[in-house]
Amino acid sequence: MKLIEIKIQNFRGIRSLHLQLDNLTVLIGENNVGKSTVLEALRVVLTRGFGVRHDGRFTEYDFHLKDSAATPQTSEPISIILHFAEEQVDEWPDTISQQMDEVIQLDMGNGLNHIRLQAKGNYEAESGSFQTKWAFLDNNGAELHLKNATPLNLISRFVPIFFLSAIRNASQEFGQRGQFWSGFLKSIQLPEDQRERIEKMLQEVNASVIGANQGLTEVTSRIADAKRLVPLDSDNPVVLEAIPTRVFDMVGKIQVHLKSCYGAKLPLHRHGEGTQSLAVLMLFQAFTVANLAEAYAPESSPLLALEEPEAHLHPSAIRSLGLFLKEMAGQILVTSHSGDIVSRVPVTALRRLFKKNGETKIGRVEDGMFSVRELQAINYNICLSKGHYLFSRCWLLVEGESDYHLLPLLFDIMGHSQDQISFSILEISQVIEKGEPLIKFAKALGVQWFLMADGDQAGTDYVSRATNHLAVGENPTDRARTLAHHDIEHEFWHNGYQAFIENIVPPDPKSQIRKETAGDAVKKRSS
Repeated sequence: MKLIEIKIQNFRGIRSLHLQLDNLTVLIGENNVGKSTVLEALRVVLTRGFGVRHDGRFTEYDFHLKDSAATPQTSEPISIILHFAEEQVDEWPDTISQQMDEVIQLDMGNGLNHIRLQAKGNYEAESGSFQTKWAFLDNNGAELHLKNATPLNLISRFVPIFFLSAIRNASQEFGQRGQFWSGFLKSIQLPEDQRERIEKMLQEVNASVIGANQGLTEVTSRIADAKRLVPLDSDNPVVLEAIPTRVFDMVGKIQVHLKSCYGAKLPLHRHGEGTQSLAVLMLFQAFTVANLAEAYAPESSPLLALEEPEAHLHPSAIRSLGLFLKEMAGQILVTSHSGDIVSRVPVTALRRLFKKNGETKIGRVEDGMFSVRELQAINYNICLSKGHYLFSRCWLLVEGESDYHLLPLLFDIMGHSQDQISFSILEISQVIEKGEPLIKFAKALGVQWFLMADGDQAGTDYVSRATNHLAVGENPTDRARTLAHHDIEHEFWHNGYQAFIENIVPPDPKSQIRKETAGDAVKKRSS
């Protein structure tokens, strides 16, 4: 079953959010805009009764506090609604249709089946506690009254969620209690006779290794004296093991070793952070595949939630990861801060979360919003080469290369750092349609924009095109202006910076310019 949208109300930092999902959805945006909150909302609803939250219930820290005076007890109820739907008639297998029949809602207009699952949290004054309730809804949002809890128990089976956190410790993840690794270790089961034969061999190997050092006999004897102070086995209180002598212990100490390009074999935790992080990511993929095959029905459609999969990776590896995401089995939801990731996924997969007047908003490119040629221009000028622009709050669109280089210097002199205020400058003279696709793209993603053009006829045309994209209530000067003079060099020249402009020009070109323009002043006076 495909999850087509999630609606969140009053959950943590999100007051209200309506997020539409694709097979691959990549959430981008600044810190603290709600990306991780969306993943956690999914996990809370789909891990009802188990998992990290143990009971899957909302706590006082989950309620949205609208101001400093608000408390969890006085906050509005939490509501998280997951909406599953068919994309074509009779898409869902008979197993789902039959076992979830009580909660399936048919859209009479197109014949597609829908399921809406809600988790709701609120504070009950009578009991003095926070309550969490799960319910299925009809097409109008009203609660369905079920005859039994079967659909609630089955939803996490048909749509299992697998979550990978941004904090990935290879030593921990590949340890005996690692959330993904431990399942593979537990599945190792040997017949009794084979286990006994292996353990006997291990004991013989261990005895040979320990016996090779006579000094260890003295160590064993001294440690055995501890039985005078604490109760120990009287005959053989000390056992030295160079290797585990029981299969159980051996399985628990299985380690992953990787060979470098020079052939050296090292334990995984001795490799760099990037290699370790990538290994955990691949373990996560193996875990989901194995779990689906063993623990879930063939009709199950997994939802993979990955938080910042690019952590610690080299840019080339990150770009490869972007392609890898599109090949993973299941529906993928990713949060990312990487321009390299977004350079390798379709722009229609991006969802840019941002805050406006304290509210969480979503910017996206919808199907049919841009022509093929416009998408090519967007990919060429931004996504493929400058993906980090997608994380900026505002774009300043300029017409020339000089503007592109000079304006950052001016901002620094004025005490405004581009990075600190999340501000980017885009040169658009080579973009089709006078840069209009980039303006449309900025509006779609919720990025603020402003156009500065030269004070000539071409610049006037740039500004005229830009005003076609004003929002209701906006004035042309709110979004675009031309310089007072022909270009930025003339702007400086006519505002007292002649010496500055002259100093930019090297001596040889300056001499040539003087020769070529020697008669210009005389011509102007005679005319």
